Amino acid sequence: MFDRLRQSLALRLAWQYALMFALFVAILFGVLYWVLARSLEQREQQAVEQRAEDFAAAYQNGGPAELSAMVRSDTAPDVRTLFVRLISPDNTAVFVAAPPDWIETQVEQFPVPEWAGVIAERKTQTVRVPKNALRDYTIASHPLPNGWLLQVGRLTDSRPVLLAPVRRAFVGVGAMALLLSVGGGTLLAWRATRPLRLVSETARRILETGDLAARVPGPAGSGELDALVRQLNTLLDRNAAHVQVLRDTLDNLAHDLRTPLTRLRGTAELAMQDSGDPAEARGALADCVNESDRLLHLLERLLDISAAEGGALKLNRAQFDLRTVVERATDLYREVAEEGKITVTQELPVAVNVTADAIRLGQVINNLVDNALKYTPSGGRVTVGVSADATRAHFTVTDNGPGVPAGERAAIFRRLYRSDSSRSQRGFGLGLSLAKAMAEAHGGTITVDDAPGGGARFTLSLPLA
Repeated sequence: MFDRLRQSLALRLAWQYALMFALFVAILFGVLYWVLARSLEQREQQAVEQRAEDFAAAYQNGGPAELSAMVRSDTAPDVRTLFVRLISPDNTAVFVAAPPDWIETQVEQFPVPEWAGVIAERKTQTVRVPKNALRDYTIASHPLPNGWLLQVGRLTDSRPVLLAPVRRAFVGVGAMALLLSVGGGTLLAWRATRPLRLVSETARRILETGDLAARVPGPAGSGELDALVRQLNTLLDRNAAHVQVLRDTLDNLAHDLRTPLTRLRGTAELAMQDSGDPAEARGALADCVNESDRLLHLLERLLDISAAEGGALKLNRAQFDLRTVVERATDLYREVAEEGKITVTQELPVAVNVTADAIRLGQVINNLVDNALKYTPSGGRVTVGVSADATRAHFTVTDNGPGVPAGERAAIFRRLYRSDSSRSQRGFGLGLSLAKAMAEAHGGTITVDDAPGGGARFTLSLPLA
């Protein structure tokens, strides 16, 4: 159980997002903390510096006496908390004023930074001098034109002490937010990754039980994982259909190969018998050759269909008039039609140019014509035609035979499929399968529907050249 939780994608995502959240919040707090501390410090410095400039102006107007009078007469709260000192060039404190609550016994010796450079630069500088762990001094040093130095200071709270409540609040709130983010993130991630767990469980069930009918429970959402589950179910459906077709193909192939192989074995055994008649032996061997050729033809067609369906069939494409292939097929089956007393009519009004492999396309048209003649009764008719629309060329072959039931129109294109009505016909049931595979290899389609007046109509559609 622990290992399963440790390997859970939901938990890993929740912890990763929680750590990223904590990192970003810590960075944000650090920036805010620095901005707040800096703002407080600048505010205190500006206040002390402003007072230093005011006292410097008073000194320039009336000297030390004016400065002392201003300091002692000003009753503003911020002035009463200020430390003011006037230092001569020989480092003697000429004037010193300190707040009553300052506990320094010798304010004249109050530590200040080196100010010789400050006088040379003629600008106010502010420094922060630690008093103890709780309080700091903020000292502004303002140089005067006669070489004297005016210092104004204030006792303020230490920054760490002043901002300690902020840090404690951040730690408390941050810890609570982190716990809530981990808990809420885990629940949301667990819910979001539910389709993945269902996929994993379904895959494990298929591997353990071999149940190809198992499917992932269909989600109702429209998210990416929901779409993935639906696509996976579609893939499983197609795989199951392919497996079923493969099983049916193997069953039909075993059934159709059993008879010729049995006949081939029997003929070979007959040829091996020492009957003393060479003619009978040669006849038996000829039958063996015929049966072998028939089996080779079956296997070659199966290989062609597999290559076409797998996209590995090499096509020698060239542009030609579709009517030439149709006329060639009609001439090829003319004697077959005459023997069956079947009338073949051509409807080839205009030239229709296509870019295709003429030999492979001829196989398609030959199979369709052969199929129509095979199921047309004596005295019937077969019509072949060529037409085109804006984007595609169409070849149609129409007969007045029994037609194809609606329930079998998809099945007749499967490998080795033999309907009940075709069991009496010689063949392996690969003609239409080969025609469909070759047509799709050319980017075309083959469909079958009812012919006007009865019978079947097969339509081959191909892209125009």
